Order: sequence, then structure tokens, then C-alpha cells
Amino acid sequence: MKVAQVAGFLGSGKTTAMMKIVDGLMRKGLRIAIVVNDVGEISVDAKFIESHGLKAKEISGGCICCQIAGTFADTLVSLHKSFDPDIVIVEPSGVAIPWGLKRAAEYSEEKGNIVIEHAPVITLVDPTRIGMLMKAVRRLVETQIREADVCFINKADAAAEADIETTREFIKSINPKAEIGLMSSKTGLGIDRAIQLIAGCRSDRYDESMEREMLKKQYGGGSHA
Repeated sequence: MKVAQVAGFLGSGKTTAMMKIVDGLMRKGLRIAIVVNDVGEISVDAKFIESHGLKAKEISGGCICCQIAGTFADTLVSLHKSFDPDIVIVEPSGVAIPWGLKRAAEYSEEKGNIVIEHAPVITLVDPTRIGMLMKAVRRLVETQIREADVCFINKADAAAEADIETTREFIKSINPKAEIGLMSSKTGLGIDRAIQLIAGCRSDRYDESMEREMLKKQYGGGSHA
């Protein structure tokens, strides 16, 4: 079972983009389940999701990649048994850490007859708010970018070209290996590429030594805590 996460800080446009991506994946004939981690932000309405023939499981009370990782793993096992999705799309809270979520997903292998694959980690970055976010939650924003395989500069239709280029250079400075693209849920820009990545590509499994090395390069050591 493949797990695909669409990460990004609060207000980055995850929910709208995710539903556009899900529609495209379903048109390919794939069975899709969605897990929404709601930590104080507006999340996808479960009834709306289920009206599309999907399965929805909202997890509240903490970050799915740390405080309630066990619950997240149980959710994946339950989805596997009851719905057997090809892909589980995860909308983490705005404070979730991508590699921690990978680790939490892989816990499910110990709980059921399930093998987890990861789609490329997608992080959405809002160029209209990047300056404010860097002042308020710089380390978190950097971590979500650093641990992504692909970064989409979202809301490209509403952003000034200068802000888009500033955001692009910022992403490169944090994660020079990441693919960078533009996205707009309004115009559809970048949605097809995201669908292609999730359906056809894979990302590395969780590796604690690799995570430590990334942290060391960025901060000289330490942990997410």
C-alpha cells in the first residue's frame, strides 16, 4: 500500500490541492483513501470525502507523526483490511514532519499483513506568506522543505513573480535536490505532475541515520524536538 503525503504549513492550500489530486488519481482507476490530521485547522469534511466514494478517517489530538503515531498505524491497518486502497493520501497538520510521518506509517507493518511504500513527499509552499512564516516558524518550514522530494510553489496564479522567484531560491537553498514546480488549484497548474508523481514514483523509506545527517547539515545536529 502506497502512502502519499501532501505537506505544508497552515494556509498553504493543502486541502484544495489534495482534492484536485485525488480526483485525478480516481480517474486513473485507483482506489484512494484519505487520512486527515486535524490540529486546529479547517480540514476536509468527512461526509464530502465519502460522497466521492472514498474512505475518510480524521485523527485529532496530536500530530500523526509523533504523539499519536500508534493511532495512525492502526488507521492504515484498518483501511488496508476494510477498503484495500491502492494509495492513502495523507493531509498532515501544518506542524507535521514528513520523515516522522514516514516512520509512523511504517509502524503499521508490525500491526498487520501490510507493506508500506511511500510516494514522493510533496510540500506546498505559499509564496505570498513565506516572509511571515520564516519569521514565525522558520525551523518548521525549513524542515518540511528539506524532507520533501518535490516542492510546489502553490497559489502561483495569485503571487507576484518576484515572490515566486524569492520562494524558489529559498527552496533551493534548503533542499537543492528537490524538484520544484508551480501549482495553482484554481488553474490546474502542477496538478497533473503531482498526480504523475504519486501514482508512478516512489520515495525512500524512513532511515534514522539519514534523518540525523540531514539535521546535522542544516543545524549542526539535534533532533526535531
